Amino acid sequence: MAEHKKPVIIYGGSFDPPHRGHIELAAAALRQLRPAAFYFVPGFLTPFKEYSPAPYSGRLAMLRAALAAAGLGDRAEVKISPFEAGRRRVVYSWETVEHFRRLHPGAPLYFLMGSDCLAAFGSWRRPDFILANARLLVGLRPGHAPGRGGYPFTRLSGRFPEADSTAIREQLFLGRRPARLQPAVNYLIAKKGFYLGRERALLKRLLTPARYDHSLHTAALAAALAPAAGVQPQKAALAALLHDCARDLAPAALRRLCLPAARRDAALRETLREAPVLAHAWAGAALAAEKFGVTDPEVLEAVKFHATGAPGMGTLARLVYLCDMANQGRAFREAGLVRRLAFIDFEAAFRAANYVKLVYAFAGGGWVHPLSVQLWNSLQEKKSG
Repeated sequence: MAEHKKPVIIYGGSFDPPHRGHIELAAAALRQLRPAAFYFVPGFLTPFKEYSPAPYSGRLAMLRAALAAAGLGDRAEVKISPFEAGRRRVVYSWETVEHFRRLHPGAPLYFLMGSDCLAAFGSWRRPDFILANARLLVGLRPGHAPGRGGYPFTRLSGRFPEADSTAIREQLFLGRRPARLQPAVNYLIAKKGFYLGRERALLKRLLTPARYDHSLHTAALAAALAPAAGVQPQKAALAALLHDCARDLAPAALRRLCLPAARRDAALRETLREAPVLAHAWAGAALAAEKFGVTDPEVLEAVKFHATGAPGMGTLARLVYLCDMANQGRAFREAGLVRRLAFIDFEAAFRAANYVKLVYAFAGGGWVHPLSVQLWNSLQEKKSG
């Protein structure tokens, strides 16, 4: 009989990375329901997948480390299910519920989530199927009180920490060790080079300490502005980290990287004649592909045009162009003004960044790159139109 069976709990997610919010929610569910089985179900892919999350094998290793650190790894009822990973595709929650309903016929089945996920539950695939086969088990998180008249659920006792995985990943992209991760998880991330760790290590060997710090400042601002600009934070951080990757190369190495593109790019040939230092942007795009393995054309465009700008730049390229000029490491007054404006009106801040760069270039009395002037003209035409 179902009423004599102990409950079974399912906890799905990307666990990218697994943090204290995940573990505390699971520990509370184990205490309150004393289930026969508790399944962590890491997704192979998710419908809301980031630009390039940690690989499944990495997320699995981090989850095991997190469970071991919390004293849950050796508990017989706690299991990590390969169900979703075995399908090697996006698996929807209703499919996971269906699988465990078949695996545990007649047992009370609970689907664990934080209250931050409950608000979006109605937009999931087949929510009625999930509710017909499992009970929602919800832990209350700050700022996400369950609304009245919503879907039925069982509430976990206690309150649980904020679980903003996006904010945690932003810290990781910059090489920080978030306190919301257990030390064992932070150690594993550093050891394996997850979350742009490999790219940062390579970059650090190419740049002077001051240039590397500038790259981190640029990436921090790019990741912070990315959601409002409609760019994935990891993609923004990657492009911003690599924008100056060729800046400290010797002239001969810089020219070698530029030569293939210079044969077909008149703007680059003019740059090499008039202001070779600016050619580091073209060289950086070549180096990003050659040494860092970047194939994304938007990232390569952002690196290529971060110094001069160009008409028709994509959103990511505009973001990196702005952040290179306005990041926290820039000491001049205009940088702070543009940075503050960027959090209010990104496009206005981009225009302001172009204006400031042109003013400084003309004031210096040297050669002003035609692409920068063309960008200014295109922005004025767009504004007047």
